[in-house]
Amino acid sequence: MGRRIKNNKSAPVHRDTISIARLVKSIFTSLAIPSILTACAPVPSFNSESGHSVSSTGKTILYVGAGNKRWDEEEKMEAGVGGSQIVSPDAVYGPPAPSSLSAANGASKNQASRFGHKGNKRQHYALEKGRDNQSGAPDLSSNVKISKDGLWDRLRRRLMLTAYEHESIQAEVDKIKRSPGTLGFISKQAEPFLFYVVDEIERRGLPMDLAMVPMVESAFQPTAVSPKQAAGIWQFIPGTATDNGLRLVDGYDGRYDIYAATKAALKYLAHLQGLFGGDWLMALAAYNAGEGCVQKAILANQKAGLGTSFWDLSLPAETKAYVPKVLALSRVIADPGMHGVVLRKISTLPYLARVEVQGESVPLSETLAGLGISWEEFYSTNPAFKPDVAATTPFNLLLPLEKAQMLAANLPGARLIAARKYVVKKGETLTVIAKQQGVPTLKLAEWNGLKADSRVKPGQELIIYPV
Repeated sequence: MGRRIKNNKSAPVHRDTISIARLVKSIFTSLAIPSILTACAPVPSFNSESGHSVSSTGKTILYVGAGNKRWDEEEKMEAGVGGSQIVSPDAVYGPPAPSSLSAANGASKNQASRFGHKGNKRQHYALEKGRDNQSGAPDLSSNVKISKDGLWDRLRRRLMLTAYEHESIQAEVDKIKRSPGTLGFISKQAEPFLFYVVDEIERRGLPMDLAMVPMVESAFQPTAVSPKQAAGIWQFIPGTATDNGLRLVDGYDGRYDIYAATKAALKYLAHLQGLFGGDWLMALAAYNAGEGCVQKAILANQKAGLGTSFWDLSLPAETKAYVPKVLALSRVIADPGMHGVVLRKISTLPYLARVEVQGESVPLSETLAGLGISWEEFYSTNPAFKPDVAATTPFNLLLPLEKAQMLAANLPGARLIAARKYVVKKGETLTVIAKQQGVPTLKLAEWNGLKADSRVKPGQELIIYPV
C-alpha cells in the first residue's frame, strides 16, 4: 500500500472546512456505479516493489478542442489571415458535453472524489457549461473522408485482444448489454481526454485495448481516488507512479496529470507485457494486482504441475474479474451495434489543446487570474496542480483552445502544441505534404481517412497531428 500524499500547508484554509454534506454526497455518489466497471485499483505485491511546427506558408492553422465561448460569424471573419482562419472550437466539436454525475451511475464504488484543491466544487466545470451535441462534429470538408464514429473508429482499427473467448468475458459483455447507459456515461467522461490516450497508444504501437484500462480503473474521472490511495484515471499508487517517472512534489501530483500519467501507464504496461513473455492478459493482471502477485501465482502453479495461463492462476477475485472487464469492453466497442450499444460520437481531433511549459517554477494562480481563467475551470482538466503553490516545470496543461492560446502567449516558457489543418496546394501529394510537415505518409493518410496512395486536390483540408 502506497504512502498517502500529504496536504500542502500553503494550500487555502478551506480545504479543511469542506462541508460534511458535500463529502457525504460525494461518497454516496461514488458508490453508485454498476459493478460491471468497478474500479480495481492497483495494489502492491508481496515484495512491496510492485503495484504499479507550424508551416510558415500561412496555410497551416490551429485546429483544436472545444472552448467555452461560442464564436459568431463576425469573429470568425476577423480571425481569417492569408486565406486561412482559426477554426471555431464549437464549430468543430459542438459545445462541450455536460458531465453531471447524476446523469448516469456515478463514480466507481472503489472511488471517492478528491478533495483538497481550491475550487473543486465540480470536477468537470468545463464540460458542464455547454450543451450536449449528440450529432458529434460536423464534416470539416466535402473532400475529406471522416469516419462515421470519429475517434472510436481510430481506436477500433488497433484493437488486438478481442479474439479471446472465455465464459467470464461473455458474462461481462452481458452485463454491459443489460446496462448500456454505463458505457454511455463513461464515453462522455472520456471525451475530453480520450484523444491523448489513443494518440499515445498509437504512438507506441500498443494494442488499443489498453484504452479500456482507465474505463475500468476510474471511469475516466480525473480526480478519482481509491481506498488504497490509487489516484487519477490510471489509478497509480505513489510508489509505482514515481517508479514510472511521475513527479509527486509540492504543488503537483503527476498521477492526476492526464498527459503525463497516460505516458507513464503505457510505459508500465509495456514493461509488464515484456516481463510476462508478451502475454497481455498477464500484463493487465499485474497492473491490477502487482507483478509480484502474478509471479507468485505462476510459481505456485508450476510447482503444482498446473497450467500457467491467466485463466489457470489463483489470483485475487478482483483481478480475476478485472481482466475480463477490459476484454469485454474491447469486444463491445469493436462492434457496439451487435451488442445493442450506441457509443457517443467523439471527434477525431483533440478536445483540448496542450500547452508545454518549461523553465522555472510557475505561480499558476497569479497567471490564471491575470488571464481571467478561474481556478475551477483550470482544475477541471488539470487536477494535478494545487493552488497558490508554484509548480515546478516541466509540465503539460490541457485547456480549451482560447484559454490555451492565452496561456501560451503569457506564461514564460510555455508553448502551444496542437493539431493543425493544412490546405493542399496545387501539385502537392500526400507524400510531399508529409515530408514537408515532418510526419509519416501513412499517418497523414490515416488521420484523414485516406489511403497512402490517395490523390488530394488543391484546396482540400487535411488534419495534421503533432508527432
